[in-house]
Amino acid sequence: MNLSKIISPFSFRRNFQSFLRNYSSSTHINESAIDWEYYYDPSNFVEIANNVIVRKVRVHLRNSIGQLQELSNAKNDPVKLKALQEVMSPLLYWFPNRTHPRVMENKSEAPMLLEKVGNKPVFTYFPANFPSLTKRLNVLRTKNLGHMSGHKSYYLKDNLATMEQALVNFALSKLKKRGFQLVTVPDIIPKSFLENCGMPTENKHSQVFHIDSSWASDLCLSGTSEMALASYLSDEIHDVSRLPVKLCATSRCYRAEAKRNQKEKGIYRVHNFTKVEMFGITSNESGAESETLLEEFTSIQKEMYTELGLCFKILEMPPMELGLPAYHKIDMEAWIPTQKFYGEISSASNCTDYQSRRIGLKYSAPTGETKFCHTVNATACAIPRLLIAIFENFQNLDGSINVPEPLQKYMQKEIIKDGFKETMVSTRPIS
Repeated sequence: MNLSKIISPFSFRRNFQSFLRNYSSSTHINESAIDWEYYYDPSNFVEIANNVIVRKVRVHLRNSIGQLQELSNAKNDPVKLKALQEVMSPLLYWFPNRTHPRVMENKSEAPMLLEKVGNKPVFTYFPANFPSLTKRLNVLRTKNLGHMSGHKSYYLKDNLATMEQALVNFALSKLKKRGFQLVTVPDIIPKSFLENCGMPTENKHSQVFHIDSSWASDLCLSGTSEMALASYLSDEIHDVSRLPVKLCATSRCYRAEAKRNQKEKGIYRVHNFTKVEMFGITSNESGAESETLLEEFTSIQKEMYTELGLCFKILEMPPMELGLPAYHKIDMEAWIPTQKFYGEISSASNCTDYQSRRIGLKYSAPTGETKFCHTVNATACAIPRLLIAIFENFQNLDGSINVPEPLQKYMQKEIIKDGFKETMVSTRPIS
């Protein structure tokens, strides 16, 4: 099959030079990181081409697809094949994972609504927004922090800080009951950890914070505990009878976020925040194990946000929103009353063997064969946005906040009313 009928490639030299300028990496690419059998097979070329197009992969990578024909033609020439692999590896390393067939059918570039859960609160007055509520309660500081890290710095105080810890404890309690092992992870990790999990660290769109140090030039601040949890399990061969393995971690997450619009000001999009993360590995005997684990993770998310009393949407994300490692991705968005929009509070992704190939994460199959695990990750609790959703949805006329029932035992109170009168007017729907 002639791929020029699908995409007209530039010269390979031009593609490769463009790649080096935009996606330079010091990560060592091991031989198993790339599924060469998949890229050799001409019957997969149309699927590969369609995949990189719908996932909005950068032009210099899309245009390199034509070179796959050369790989296929060189299968019976070991010397030429080895030379082509060495040249193509840095490019194919940044190709995206395959895409779930149902997701590929989404041609709109917008998420597909799977379910809507809960009811929007009914207010008899104009509700106050999160900044106003926190100012009146004196529980948040976001101004005069130029000496910190600018407008995306913040301090949570008193009841808001207590609610942060309550959310973490609530999430961890639920995960432990579901068989998750709690792990404390490092916040400073080698950039190879990030790149092996599919996150570029060097191009201009990277959100990664690099550490400028004389004693280590390849360290970064972790954007999420997913990478550290994946690396914790790497370079091992796991017994299939012990799969799936489910881990969770509470960590600080560091991301160089840019301000996108007025709705995302304040603590909605910040440089660092606390998050409880779920991470799991499965076998790949039937081809359905990782999708089953993804369903388990999303069911936990749905259960948590339902118990918190939030109104939220469950969305299946389109190909262009999957990033590089995800095969299938489910997001959840909570209703923010004063902004009149649904804001993302969690994400869950099935990455199949995309990450495990790069980090040597394997299992022993019943046949005795060694295979690559599948990895699944999901947000259990991302603090800032949940705080916004809770404060705005559970506010009362006088500015006090009703504490969601699952958090009351951790906060030792039912209402946040410091400095306010005792008579409260609830605006929550009567069940």
